Amino acid sequence: MLRNSKGFSIFTIISIIAFAALIFILLIPQFYNVRAKEKQEQCIENMEKIKNAIEEYMAERHQSFNGDLVELVRTGYLKYSYECPENGVGDKYIASGDFNTGEVIVKCPNQAEFPDHILK
Repeated sequence: MLRNSKGFSIFTIISIIAFAALIFILLIPQFYNVRAKEKQEQCIENMEKIKNAIEEYMAERHQSFNGDLVELVRTGYLKYSYECPENGVGDKYIASGDFNTGEVIVKCPNQAEFPDHILK
């Protein structure tokens, strides 16, 4: 059998290495805040989709947008009424658009807690 001088088999050594690698892989997201970065990117992506939908709305209707995301979904400019991925259900984005100036504002509902959720 394959044993080293101390009596450990090669399978024991491989098992220990595999277990250590598994623990390391499971802990990496905690150390590098991978999940927080993913949520931030998803939030910004959601805000970009909303901004584009409002711009389309204003261009086609020649009027300002003063409603909520349900109005954009109902009229077909958005597929979903997006929510911030940080805290979950009920965290709707705050959005408006001024047709005269072309200014579109989309704010994360959790911006006080997560100031890095900014659409630039």
